Amino acid sequence: MKICVIGMNLTSLILSKALVNSGLIVHLFSSNKNYMGPSTRTIGVSKSNVNFINKNIIDLKTKKLHDIKKISILSEKKNEIIKFYNKGENLFSLIEVTTLFNILYNKLKRDKLFKIKNSGKQIPKKNYELIINCEKNNKISRKYFSTKLEKSYNSFAYTTIIRHQKIQNIEAKQYFTAAGPLAFLPLSSKETSIVLSAYNNTKFNDEKLKKLIFKFSDNLKIKKFSEFQKAKLKYSLARKYYFKNILLFGDTLHQIHPLAGQGFNMTLRDLKILLRVINNRIDNGLEINASCLEEFEKIAKPKNFLFSNAINFIEKFFRMKKNFGEYEFNYLIKKIGSNNKINNFFMRTADEGITTF
Repeated sequence: MKICVIGMNLTSLILSKALVNSGLIVHLFSSNKNYMGPSTRTIGVSKSNVNFINKNIIDLKTKKLHDIKKISILSEKKNEIIKFYNKGENLFSLIEVTTLFNILYNKLKRDKLFKIKNSGKQIPKKNYELIINCEKNNKISRKYFSTKLEKSYNSFAYTTIIRHQKIQNIEAKQYFTAAGPLAFLPLSSKETSIVLSAYNNTKFNDEKLKKLIFKFSDNLKIKKFSEFQKAKLKYSLARKYYFKNILLFGDTLHQIHPLAGQGFNMTLRDLKILLRVINNRIDNGLEINASCLEEFEKIAKPKNFLFSNAINFIEKFFRMKKNFGEYEFNYLIKKIGSNNKINNFFMRTADEGITTF
């Protein structure tokens, strides 16, 4: 059985590796000859998704995952509003996008079930049980999946990686500054990923960004900044997931605010569902066809709708801080966060997603 995957990106590679592990032939079509360029992007992977990757896709235990055991949410004045901590257990792990991309790419290119083909401008149609599109704004997306729920966050995401003196570095921090949420995400004992989601499409030059980062870097002795990169932030959710035997997947399916670091985790949860559907067909000697996509949509769509809108609510809620007043807002969040049941619910949902349905 052959599966066609379209697009050369992290999502398409992790999907392809999962499919070849299930014994399927995968042809990846891409018009991108450069594959993965330099990037300052990192991804946070929840504990349950790390276990899923290690068990079903590729063993990353000895690779460059960095475990984070505490998450602190802080105010502009550096006062801790809420924290997430589970008796020293790992909450999530961080890895550079290019690192994970290269690990998957190097593993796949040696696999006899995997082949890369040049897509050109044609849409592959024949000889494939399923076609999975992981590429935004291509011909397939425009022709079959043009209707989406979309909105602009009126924000730019600025990313960089800082090098600093060696520290334990197991605590992620997010400051709600006047400029927008500023996250410090530990990448190693000597490196930390920085993400600023600047409100109102505010544009920062490198010096202004460095000044803001230094202000909130606490005891980090910063030695070097990598290149700063910028991206427009928007919300997008596909109204339909498939057409005949063509499925949308990854960012083509849903795109959310990076506030909670959940974008790639949503894709991994989708992958769990898709693999479960496909492997169930294989185990029972059934065909892999469009009915798989119908089943996938039925399970994944309500979960993704609820989860993405929950992230939108959190983003809007923190933007309303100025309407409450700094003290009143922080007091409200502290009261919510001090409730163990609520705190545990947030940690479980961030780890596993929406577990009902």
